[in-house]
Amino acid sequence: MALTGLLIAFAGGSFWPGWRVLNSDFPNHYLAAKLYHQGIPLDRVYEWTWFQRENNHLGVRDGLVGFAPNPPMSILPLVPFAILPPLAAKRAWLVLNLVLLVFSLWALRQVTSLNWRRLCIIPLLCVLPLHIEFLYARPYLLILALICGAYYAFRSDRQRTCGVMLGIAAAMKLFPALFAILFIWKRNWRALIGWAVSAATIAIASLLMFGVEVHRVFLSQVLSQASRGDWLGPYVLAQNSFITLWSHLFLVEPELNPVPSFNSPTLYAVAQATTVTVLVFSFLLSIKADRTPDRTALHWAALVPLLLLLSTTTGADHPCLLIFTGIVGFDALLTTGSKRNALILLLLYAVACARVPYRISTWFPVYRLTAMTMLYAFLLYASRKDRRLRFEWRWLAAGVISVAILTAHNLRIVRDREEDFGRRLPSPSSGHRAANPVPVAGGVAFTEMQRTGYEAVLFQDGDLHSMPLSDDVLSVAGAQTSPLLYSELAGRQSFIVRLALDRLGSAPEAVSEGQELVLSPDAKWLAFIREERGSSTAWLSATDSKDPPRMILPGTYHPLELSITSQGDVVAAVGNVSDPHLVLVRLGTREVTALAGFPHPARYPSVSPDGRRVAFSRLDRGSWHVVVRELSTGTEQQLTHGWCNSISPAWQDAQILLYASDCGRGVGLSAIVRRVLP
Repeated sequence: MALTGLLIAFAGGSFWPGWRVLNSDFPNHYLAAKLYHQGIPLDRVYEWTWFQRENNHLGVRDGLVGFAPNPPMSILPLVPFAILPPLAAKRAWLVLNLVLLVFSLWALRQVTSLNWRRLCIIPLLCVLPLHIEFLYARPYLLILALICGAYYAFRSDRQRTCGVMLGIAAAMKLFPALFAILFIWKRNWRALIGWAVSAATIAIASLLMFGVEVHRVFLSQVLSQASRGDWLGPYVLAQNSFITLWSHLFLVEPELNPVPSFNSPTLYAVAQATTVTVLVFSFLLSIKADRTPDRTALHWAALVPLLLLLSTTTGADHPCLLIFTGIVGFDALLTTGSKRNALILLLLYAVACARVPYRISTWFPVYRLTAMTMLYAFLLYASRKDRRLRFEWRWLAAGVISVAILTAHNLRIVRDREEDFGRRLPSPSSGHRAANPVPVAGGVAFTEMQRTGYEAVLFQDGDLHSMPLSDDVLSVAGAQTSPLLYSELAGRQSFIVRLALDRLGSAPEAVSEGQELVLSPDAKWLAFIREERGSSTAWLSATDSKDPPRMILPGTYHPLELSITSQGDVVAAVGNVSDPHLVLVRLGTREVTALAGFPHPARYPSVSPDGRRVAFSRLDRGSWHVVVRELSTGTEQQLTHGWCNSISPAWQDAQILLYASDCGRGVGLSAIVRRVLP
C-alpha cells in the first residue's frame, strides 16, 4: 500500500504536471543545444540579455531563461533532443529520466541486499527533489545514474569503468569532480586514470562541437566567480547552503539583506573557511584506514551529501542525488546489523528530501541544510570502526593551515564589495536585475528583469515608473537633451521603437530592426547592432533623417557594444567575447582604427558628452571593472575593485557616470550605480 500510494503521488503530482507544460528550466539547456543546431555560436551564452534575445527570436518559451553557471559540456546530453519541438523534447527527456532512474535502481540492486520493494520506496521518499526534477526536467537524474553505475562498477572491481562514469559526471556538473579525492586518498589509480581520461574526452568533444571561445569565457569569467556562491538568491536561507547561511548572517546588501545579524566580512570569511575545512577533513579522517566493504559503502554514501554541502550553487532538486546515499547507506547499516541506525539514516534522508508546509519552511528555512548535515555526520559516525576520537597534532596543524588559506581567499572575495552601496539607485522591489542605464531628460532609464520578462524603467524625481511594452525590453538608449526613449523590443525579431517620456501611455513608434542600441549625447545619431545567425554588424542612422541606416562595421569585426559621439564617430567593442578590444570608426571616412593604449579585454565603451573621456569595462582576474580614461593624456582611473562585475557605463553628464554593478548580489543580477567624478 505504501509503495502504491507513493507511486500514485509521484505520477499525479510530479510526472504528469511536468509532461503537460514546458514552463520550466528545461528550455535553458534545450535553447543552448538548439542554438548549436542553428549554427549560432555559443560565445555569449552566459550573458543574460543575449540568451533571452535568442530565446525570443527562436520562440522556445515565454518567460525568463538563463544558462549560467553551467559548463558548456552540460549541453551535450540535450543535443539529440534539440531536433524536436520544445515540449516534445521535454517529454522525451522525462522518459529518459525514468529510464535513468530505473537503471540506477537496477545497478544498486546488483550490489546491495535490498529487495525491489525497498529499492522503489526509498527513491519515492525523496519527495521534493524528485518532484522538481520531473516538473522542471532537470539533469540530476543523469548524474545520479552515473554515480550509481560507477558504484556498481567499483563493487564489481571494474575500477576504470567506475572512474570513467564519474569523470563524465564531473565534466557535466563539476561538483562530482570531488570523487577524485576518494580515488587519491585510497590510491585507486586505475579509477583516477579512468576519471581523468573520460573527463578530458567529454571536454574535447565539447570543444570540437561548441568551439573554443565559449570554453574560454567559462574558464576566465564564469568558473573564476563560482566561488562567490551567489549566482541566485545569495541571502535566501531557503537555498539551504552554508554559503547563503553565512552571507545572510554576516554580509549586508542594501536591498537584498539590509539587516544581517552582524555585518562582518571577516566573520563570513572565517565561518565559510571553517565549514569547508571541517566537512572535508572529517571525511578524510573517516576513510583513512578501514577498507571493509560495509565501511567503504558508508564512505561512498557520505561523499554525496559532502558534494552537496560544499557546492556553491544549490537547488531544491540537487538532493535527488541523495537517493544513492539513502539506498547504499541503509543497506550497509542493515548488513552490519544496525537496524536502529539504518532507520535513523532513513529518517534523516526523508527529512532532507521532504516537502514541508510553507509555514514550517518560513519558521525554519534551513531545515534541509540541517538534515543534510546531520545525515552526513551520522554516516561518518557510523562508518568509524573505533567510535572514539583520536587527537593528532598533524591533522590539527593541517586544519589550521586550511582555515587560514581559505579565510584569506574569502576575504579577497568580499573585499571592496561595499564600495558602491551608497551610490546605488533604487530598483523595483519585484525586480531581479537592473541593467543598461542611460540618461534621459530629467532622469535615468534602465532595463529591469521581472519574474515574467524584461521591461523599461524610468527613475525620475525620486520615483520609479515602469514602461510596459508588448515584448521584452532588452536594451534602451537615451540622452539628457531628448524627450524620447529608444527601446529594443525582442520578439521573434528585435525592433527599435521610440517613446515620448511625457506620454508613457502612448503607443511607441517603430524606428528600425536592431538591438544593443545607443544614442549620441545630442540625440542626433542612433547606432545599433543587427545579428543574423550569430553574425553581428554595426549600423548608424541620423534620428532626424528618413534615410535608411548604413553599415559601419561588417560581421568580420564581430561588434559587441557601441558608443557614439555628437559628431557621429563610433567607439565599438569588437572581437572575440573572451578578449574584445576597442576601435574607433570615423563618420566621414568610415576608417576603423584600434584605440591605442587601451589594454584588453575591454567592453562596454561610453564616450563622455564633452568627448574628453571614455569609460569602459576591463576584465581583470575574472571580474569586469569600470575604468575611465582621458583621451588626451591616456591617464586612467579604475572606479571599481571588488570580486564582482561592473559593466555598461553611461555618462549622465560630463561628471556623472552610471553603470550596473552586481557586487553583493547574484552574478550578473546587477543594480544601477550613479557616481560623480572629478
